[in-house]
Amino acid sequence: MLFQPERYLLKKQIKKNARYINGVVLDAGSGNGERYKKFFKFDRYVTFDVNSAYGADMVGSVENIPAESGSFDSVVSTQVLEHVKNPQKAIEEFYRALKPGGYCLVTVPQMNELHDEPNDYWRFTKYGLEEIFGRAGFKIVLIEQRGGFWVLNAQMKIRYIIDLFDLNRRAWLAKIFNLFFLIGGRLSILIDELDKSKANKKHALGWLIIAQK
Repeated sequence: MLFQPERYLLKKQIKKNARYINGVVLDAGSGNGERYKKFFKFDRYVTFDVNSAYGADMVGSVENIPAESGSFDSVVSTQVLEHVKNPQKAIEEFYRALKPGGYCLVTVPQMNELHDEPNDYWRFTKYGLEEIFGRAGFKIVLIEQRGGFWVLNAQMKIRYIIDLFDLNRRAWLAKIFNLFFLIGGRLSILIDELDKSKANKKHALGWLIIAQK
């Protein structure tokens, strides 16, 4: 798999905050349900996706979750809200589906190339997340930044090269480029960690929010 700082940091961020997720879990926008499931301790893991081809437990939009109110102890939704026409409605559905005291873990991009077109509608800032989750009734536990200036620039360059040369379909060429992606991407992550400036923190790949009903 081609190394991308975004995917590396996203996985690391979800694993770090997985302790909030337990009990009966709804993975809203799950895909095949295997991406981050291994990080969570749960009694039951319910997958839910708009695309029936993934074989999810439930099929439909996160704007209208086909479950009774208070059905879940936890909701996980990773890199989904940018593809939803009405993200406020989706967050209100997360709130409704959760039991009182339940947590949701949601990740979103602030910067990304266009993807899954034409169903790519939104990008989010920290302050936008505070607004829409607060409006839905959630108590915000934490909002954590993913990446700064250096990682953002490395990710955009890597993604451009992947798309320019169609590397996901050209395995032999991808192997050559991936060495440079790995070195440059890891270096950008290290520099980001060392750069504590306010200037660096004004740039973000995206955010993770933990919110409680």
